[in-house]
Amino acid sequence: MTVATTDRAERSVTVRGSGIVSAVPDLVRATVTVTATRPAVADAFEAVARSTTAVTDTLRGYGVSGPDLATTGLSVHSETTWTEGRGSEVTGYTAATTLQITVREAGASASSSAQVVAACVGAGGDDIRLGGLEFDFSDPPALTATARDRAWADALAKAEQYASLSRRALGEVLDISEVDIGDVSPPVAKAFAAADSPIAVERGEKPTRVDVRVRWRLV
Repeated sequence: MTVATTDRAERSVTVRGSGIVSAVPDLVRATVTVTATRPAVADAFEAVARSTTAVTDTLRGYGVSGPDLATTGLSVHSETTWTEGRGSEVTGYTAATTLQITVREAGASASSSAQVVAACVGAGGDDIRLGGLEFDFSDPPALTATARDRAWADALAKAEQYASLSRRALGEVLDISEVDIGDVSPPVAKAFAAADSPIAVERGEKPTRVDVRVRWRLV
């Protein structure tokens, strides 16, 4: 909402400007969990280690390594069943490890994330569980700075119009306050997928918004 005021004492005008920048996220984060259930603890861990090695080798083959590939969990627990007259009995052990991966899109290509997701599933087979995907930007401050420029230009245009309507000119800036920064809505889906991926991955387009309130002196 735009607010304009002229006061005899202050002779000022206050307006609110908005700036929005929409861009396609260039980061995709996902959680990959590898699980295996076997009669013995050692066998469960061995199966998880084997599948995890296959997954991490595949990820490194796509350039996902270093801080973009991290182990965030490792666990093992017993599997039990309850039988009348015999009570609870251990039937096996489930081991699990969780990886946090970040896929960075390169250039104009939009297929690498889908390829990596498909490759992970293929490498892990029945032992893999894929968590939710999160889309983000590698340089959020740059988008925010552009949104600020647009918010300022919007506020200035409004203030100049009000000054003209009141037969005055804009003087110095008296106050500036940033009202809101951040992603303003979920991504607008734009499907992309690798040719060998059976499921499309939606990268989408995310808007970043900045609102600014500025007060100018009227002269």
